[in-house]
Amino acid sequence: MDDRVDVFYSMQSDYCYFLLDRLISLAEQGVEVVIRPVLGGVLRIPERYRDRDELELHYFETDTQRTADYLGLPYAYPDPSPIEWAPGLIWRAKADQPRNQHLHRLFVGANRARRGLEFLDCVGRMLWDGSTPGWDKGEHLKNAMAAAGLDRDEILEANSWQSVEQDLQANNEAMHQAGHWGVPLMVYKAEPFYGQDRFDQLLWRIKEGLT
Repeated sequence: MDDRVDVFYSMQSDYCYFLLDRLISLAEQGVEVVIRPVLGGVLRIPERYRDRDELELHYFETDTQRTADYLGLPYAYPDPSPIEWAPGLIWRAKADQPRNQHLHRLFVGANRARRGLEFLDCVGRMLWDGSTPGWDKGEHLKNAMAAAGLDRDEILEANSWQSVEQDLQANNEAMHQAGHWGVPLMVYKAEPFYGQDRFDQLLWRIKEGLT
C-alpha cells in the first residue's frame, strides 16, 4: 500500500485508543497515517454535550468496556482524567484546563516532530491501558516520551500553548469540512469514515483504490 489517511484524534477519546493498534499496523503497511490532534469534544464542541443525560453515559460506559474486551485491549479510564470536569454536572468541563493544555503541548509538539504515532503508542497508551495511575506526576510523561524518541522538556520549550491552540483549532475546522465532528475521524481521498468501527470499511476503500 502507498496512500494517505488523515486521522483526527483526541487524547480524551476511548474510541481513539481502541483504534490505535490498527493505525500503527496501517502505517507499517506503507500507508501514510497523518495524525491530526483535536481537543476532547466537551472542550471542542461543548454545545453538543449539554443535553446528554445519565442514560447515555451509562450506555457509553458499557460499550467502551465491551469494545475493549472484544479487541483484547487493556483498558481503564485515565487516572486522572486529562479533562478537569465541572463538579455535579454530566459532560461539562471547567473553564481552566491546565492538565489538558500540558498534554496537548506534548501531543502537538510530538506531531510537529513527525512522531505523532510514536507519541500515541507510548504516551497515549499509558493513559488508557490502566498501567499508570497518576500518569501526570513524577517522571511518567518524560519516560514515555523518551520511549517515543522525544525529549519532553525540548518539546515543551518549543511549543507554547498559544501556538498549539492554533493547530488544534485548524484541525477542528478541517474535520468539520471533511464531513463530521466526532472522533476518531479517518479521511481518505476526501471521504470521511467516523468511528473505530469503520476501520474495516476504510481498509476496503484503500484496497479498492489500489486494484
